[in-house]
Amino acid sequence: MIKFFNKIFNKKRDQKDPEEIRTFISSGCFFEGNIFLGEGITRIDGEIQGNVKGEGGLLVGENGIIKGDVEVKKLLLYGQIFGNIKAEEVELYSGSVVKGNIKTKIIYIEKGTSINGLCETEISPVF
Repeated sequence: MIKFFNKIFNKKRDQKDPEEIRTFISSGCFFEGNIFLGEGITRIDGEIQGNVKGEGGLLVGENGIIKGDVEVKKLLLYGQIFGNIKAEEVELYSGSVVKGNIKTKIIYIEKGTSINGLCETEISPVF
């Protein structure tokens, strides 16, 4: 336990883990408007009505809903997106829903995913 707290409190402010969840919008929260995400991973379990754009990763949980376009480096989707997706890498998991077009370099689609739109993969980076 002491090692755990030492790790947290002794971490320098300028040290940033790119795989760390930096922003969390919890279930039951509603946000209206466009959002720009910085580095790191953002997790959305609530509802966003607006476009989401950023330099890092986006994880949309099972209860997460985005009604707008998404443009991020990496997307992990367990919830729902009603809009177009543009990302370097897209992972769609069972139960996820996409109603819009997907443009990506790499895509993973798990059984039980629903896509209503076009999917375009490119050899060169999307960004």
